[in-house]
Amino acid sequence: MPTPFVNEEFTFTNPDGSTIRVRGSGNQYYAVFETLDGYTVVKNPDNGFYTYAQLSEDKSQLIATDGIVGQVAPQSLGIRPHLRIQTESAKQQAQSAAMLQEGFSQWRVRRQQKKTQLQGISATTSADARPASTVTVGNYVGLCILIKFPDVAASISQQEVSNFCNLPGYAGFGNKGSVRDYFYDNSQGKLTYTNVVTQYYTAAHNRSYYTDPAIDYGTRARELILEALNYLKSQGFNFSQLSSDSNGLIYALNVFYVGPRVNNWAEGLWPHSWSLASPYDVGGGKKLYDYQITNMGSELTLRTFCHENGHMICDFPDLYDYGGQSAGVGNYCLMCYGGNDKNPVQVCAYLKNEAGWASKVTAITPGLTASLPAAKNEFYLYSKNANEYFLIENRQKTGRDTFLPDAGLAIWHVDEQKNGNEEEQMTPSQHYECSLEQADNRFDLEKGVNAGDNADLFRASYKTEFSDSTSPAGKWWDGSNSGLKIAQISAVGATMTFTVPGSAWLEKKQITGLWMINQERNAAAYVDGLGWRKIASESDSVFLGMLTLLSAAKEKKFPVNLRLENDVIKEIYVF
Repeated sequence: MPTPFVNEEFTFTNPDGSTIRVRGSGNQYYAVFETLDGYTVVKNPDNGFYTYAQLSEDKSQLIATDGIVGQVAPQSLGIRPHLRIQTESAKQQAQSAAMLQEGFSQWRVRRQQKKTQLQGISATTSADARPASTVTVGNYVGLCILIKFPDVAASISQQEVSNFCNLPGYAGFGNKGSVRDYFYDNSQGKLTYTNVVTQYYTAAHNRSYYTDPAIDYGTRARELILEALNYLKSQGFNFSQLSSDSNGLIYALNVFYVGPRVNNWAEGLWPHSWSLASPYDVGGGKKLYDYQITNMGSELTLRTFCHENGHMICDFPDLYDYGGQSAGVGNYCLMCYGGNDKNPVQVCAYLKNEAGWASKVTAITPGLTASLPAAKNEFYLYSKNANEYFLIENRQKTGRDTFLPDAGLAIWHVDEQKNGNEEEQMTPSQHYECSLEQADNRFDLEKGVNAGDNADLFRASYKTEFSDSTSPAGKWWDGSNSGLKIAQISAVGATMTFTVPGSAWLEKKQITGLWMINQERNAAAYVDGLGWRKIASESDSVFLGMLTLLSAAKEKKFPVNLRLENDVIKEIYVF
């Protein structure tokens, strides 16, 4: 499946038709599977049978033994259970997957372009003030193609799939709303995303042709999709109604095929997201390229569909570790494990803000008393620069967040110069793009211990402060003090509060603007990451001295340390 899976059970089939039951964790790029009693298995490339695995001498590979699963006892082979290759080897194998090397998805290209644009803007820039090209708001329309096979009939109607995608209040198969509802709720009504769902197309061949494990993974899926697109084009389908980017590339192509998942991992029609071998021209200046394909089985579920459209529509990154050595942001975000198939948790604050879905972003400054409602897209932000910052939100185990591991204040540490969550080392050079500051200081997510637990978020009677001197500490990734200090975090609730001490030194701030009224002690400086802040002093000479230093800092672009008292600049220190 395109989305990551953890300890999920699968049935794999051998060339002679025999089956084995396995439990696996991973994603479409890298995964590890074990028998239900914990012995690691791999597919023998010589005969296609699943055998018990052993480690290579350098521990960089899992190698097939002669022991076919189910035919010999693993103990007789002298192997240990739960075998894993080295961390770096797993990451290298994931990154070398064909679907990450061939046909670079357009959402990745657009994401990098967005990052380049946003890096020139202060991290505190409100969502409304961000460039239009970096946000996902308004009405978007995707395409959902339904495919059946000559030998496998449809069991879910076209109308049911259309309702699943588009119907407000949809509850089929136990889902909480439709795909449209999920994005509408997460964006607080700023994004309305619907899909045009086609009638069923009958494939040219029986299912076994497309699921042939001897053919490179994804090849026959691309062929099947092109078949369906050619058919739609021949029938005069109106592709112009589909939303596209500035290059005419249609954002979202979703493909559902009937029946259960019959392939083993990374074979045939195993669910995945990718791109076509080349953009498919539908006329009118529009083309299709990125796609996701999955089986319908006996029911429809939200998590995978929403996750993949988070990529295609919003250009969201994956926030899990492709190599599987850590848990990314776990069950705290749709773009990682997502919490639940039928009621996935919300998108995290970092990606909501990036998409332009924030209702309110408030800079954290000395003397602040913060009031933070849950599920309203209101965030508090403390930034070092446009790339690195802390973002705070209130997450409660209700509504779309029912399946969160914990409730309380979620403190996110973001570094937009990184790409994804594959570097779990927590060092200045190797760390996540988006990290959850786990209140228990165990960092189980980075260590791959779990996907979140009930000790991760901040709340009264547990962890009520976060600063440079607490554990976890609020330092920047280079090890320097951030100066952030929040205290008196309230009890878990629909609205949570915290305070910020009234006076604090802020280090290494750039001054990008200066305003004053001549002959009056009325002036303000624009502090990068904070915005305009008033300048005040009881002494005329100190006031004029601060203006002189701030003016020099602005003109020569050197950083200054500032002491803010109740959000007013009171002292300046120059390096």
